[in-house]
Amino acid sequence: MATTNSIFSNHGEVADWSFPELSNSGLHAFHWYPATYLAAIPGTLIARVSQPGDLIVDPFNGSGTTGLESIRLGRRFIGIDTNPIALLITQAKLSFPTAKSLQAELKRIASDCDPIFGRPTVSAHPRESELLGWYHPKTFYDLNKILASILQTPSENIKLCLLAVFSSILKNASSQGRHWGWVCDNVKPREGEIVFKDALQLFLAAVNDYALDADSAFKSSQLHTDGLTRSVARSMSKLHLGTCVERLNSFPVQSIDAIITSPPYYGVADYVKAQRLSFLWLDKDELAKDFLGFRFFEQLRSTEAGARSNRHRKSSHTDYLSFIESFFQASARALKDRAIMALVVGESGSRESTTNALIELAAAAKFALISRGSRSIRQNRRRLMAKVKGEDVLIFQNQILS
Repeated sequence: MATTNSIFSNHGEVADWSFPELSNSGLHAFHWYPATYLAAIPGTLIARVSQPGDLIVDPFNGSGTTGLESIRLGRRFIGIDTNPIALLITQAKLSFPTAKSLQAELKRIASDCDPIFGRPTVSAHPRESELLGWYHPKTFYDLNKILASILQTPSENIKLCLLAVFSSILKNASSQGRHWGWVCDNVKPREGEIVFKDALQLFLAAVNDYALDADSAFKSSQLHTDGLTRSVARSMSKLHLGTCVERLNSFPVQSIDAIITSPPYYGVADYVKAQRLSFLWLDKDELAKDFLGFRFFEQLRSTEAGARSNRHRKSSHTDYLSFIESFFQASARALKDRAIMALVVGESGSRESTTNALIELAAAAKFALISRGSRSIRQNRRRLMAKVKGEDVLIFQNQILS
């Protein structure tokens, strides 16, 4: 069993899991999401533990970093998450729309939102009073017009992509100029801090950037899969909303080639609360079927595994480990024998320790730890992760039949 910083490999390559010279960019960075991991980590692992056409699963999908790397490298992908905003972001990353299809809708939306010739009025937003605590009145009005126009998009796929881009600008369009933690903790800007932001220009620029990044990601995927079309690329992934244990237990036995993921760290991040503004804005009847909207916010927040906001519950640590135990058992069932499960894990010095307990629970589920590497994380990421100074990359091999 390796306990060094060497990357697990069949070819003996050695590198630093920290990848200090790299950062997420392009499509990986188009929408902020808490505690995301560096794309180089799943990119490195996928290439070494699977073959083209294999099925990669991320049971804690988040913003889809593993998914995008899986498709780029010619693998199939299934992502699971309880957070519908996470899956909205991921769908936008894995849809690979053409710039032409986006520009056609962008032109229509800009026309709808023209202050002189556009729609004179739009229906009131059900969360207007709450949203006006975050936005200048004119910014709120412009965002409401943009959202109304997006919802008229005839293509469901393009509509969801545009909704994800809309979600991506909501923090910058707000008057809360401090970091995301303030939004997460529902700290609205003071009255004197409310300033106008040009929402339409923010949105148009974000769609144009997204179109370029999506095209670049698709072209990168073509380098690894001969004859790849956008339609085929879209068909290579599936996303499931729900708990990972239930979903994994619905998979056929030994049907997954590799699991590559980063489980929530105990008491460190609030994934649902961090998307508070998106849940508020997307609280529309048309989107309720996808559990998008603030009406689902409290339910999703309160049941989030390991959430920072639940850390003061007396049973929170025990509940977290019990959940992780069930996750390992479900993973062992669904993974092929001798297949790899790679986890990026971390813990805060101000919370109860979990990493060694995770290793023990994995062993009880018949996973053998074959590599453990440490990595440092950047200071700006650490600030938003409750004093997490480093992480471990744990690589297990399933030995359920041994």
